[in-house]
Amino acid sequence: MISKIKQLSRDTAIYGTSIVLGRFLNFLLTPFYTNFLHEKELAFVIYIYSALAFINIAYSFGMETAFFRFYKSDKQLVDENLHHKIVFSNAYISIIFFSIISTLLIFIFSPQITNSFNNFHYNVSQSLIILIGFIPLLDALVLIPFAYLRMTHQAVKFSTLRFVAIFINVILNIYFIAYLHKGVEGIILAQIISSSIALLIFSTLITKNFVFKINFNLIKEMLWFGLPTLPASVSAIILQVADRQIMEIIAPKYLAVYGVNYRLGIPMMIFVSVFEYAWKPFYLHHYKDEEAKDLFSQVFTYFTVISMLLILFWSLFVDVIVKFPFPGGTLINHKYWIGLDIVPIVLWGYYFNGAFTNLNAGFLIQKKTKYLPIAVGASAIFNVILNILIIPQYTYVGAAWATFLAYLLEAVLIYWYSRKIYYIKYDWKKVFTILIITGCLILLNVYIKDYFTSWLLLLVIKFLFMLVFIILLFIFGFLNKRNLQFLKHFVKS
Repeated sequence: MISKIKQLSRDTAIYGTSIVLGRFLNFLLTPFYTNFLHEKELAFVIYIYSALAFINIAYSFGMETAFFRFYKSDKQLVDENLHHKIVFSNAYISIIFFSIISTLLIFIFSPQITNSFNNFHYNVSQSLIILIGFIPLLDALVLIPFAYLRMTHQAVKFSTLRFVAIFINVILNIYFIAYLHKGVEGIILAQIISSSIALLIFSTLITKNFVFKINFNLIKEMLWFGLPTLPASVSAIILQVADRQIMEIIAPKYLAVYGVNYRLGIPMMIFVSVFEYAWKPFYLHHYKDEEAKDLFSQVFTYFTVISMLLILFWSLFVDVIVKFPFPGGTLINHKYWIGLDIVPIVLWGYYFNGAFTNLNAGFLIQKKTKYLPIAVGASAIFNVILNILIIPQYTYVGAAWATFLAYLLEAVLIYWYSRKIYYIKYDWKKVFTILIITGCLILLNVYIKDYFTSWLLLLVIKFLFMLVFIILLFIFGFLNKRNLQFLKHFVKS
């Protein structure tokens, strides 16, 4: 079993390296923005990218999912090679057609969109809105090529191209903002240029796999398959970014503070993202094994232990880390430090999002995925209602709690359904023990900050808390010989 879990960690590392590096580079833009952008400009960037998350779903209209399904269809249109090209081409043609129409609509209604933003006192120009309209178009044009790389198991090429695009974007951001002082326009231009370069790199792959054979029956089938997946995708995005949209309406002056500190949850965001890439192929490969359910239970326990280690460390030391020197000032500009209290809440939210990913394995194994949209949809609605109710009084703190509770509800609902679909006996005693230990140490850290003023003494206490955590892992049996062997393999792989 250890060897199989080791395989999971190895699979995680394939996509994980590029994800970690890419997300870290993207994260570096956050401290960069806090030091070089006005707070109102940063709020606009946070708002517009949360809106683009919804727009990108509309541009894809489920065609990426349909491409995965029909690329390896049992019902071959012709010989296998030509079949693959026909599926690629018709998926790509569909996205080109709908994306261009959608972008033209943005251009046509750009005066109205500009006025709506200016009503929020952002003072943006129509030309900036038109530039922003190119972002979802370019993202859509590389969607199927990236899906093709994943489908054909070209993980190295996939990861390299993603990283190159992000790296170019970061470098251009620094150039446009720090040297040319273009502000928000510089951020948009950097995104457009880096996405255009990615599309140019893909031109050879697109040309190689493209055949101009429009098959309307195939497109219809792909649409019928892909479009029903949109509600679940929209619900997932609502869980991730609806809080920023609502805060812009209810408490706009706190949007920048909330957005910056939410992004400080990056350790758990990266860990959950990396794990998710490897988890699905892992459990679909091993679900027929005799000890499969015991294996999945142990994976969840290990996932929880590593998550709590990350959450505790980052919660204890984030107030120290944000004060590190950075070009333009500190890692995070001091005017955003007031929101640091929400970071542990954000980290826990990401953990329950990862728990949802762990717990939903049985639905795909049993091919009963209809329960997934119910859990995600209910949590998304719950998230919106809570944000509307809580933000007026508790502003960014309320938004963080609302999102955390929505992720918690999502995990609870999926576990409730999973017990009926694919029952796994999880080691809840160990899981809840590690959750309680972590929670208590974080609360103690919050408590002592009000009683000790010496930063050196506080730092020593933080390290002592980490030491206590590790000792308790030994006492409660989390770091026995067998588990240490797994962790050793996990780190090495």
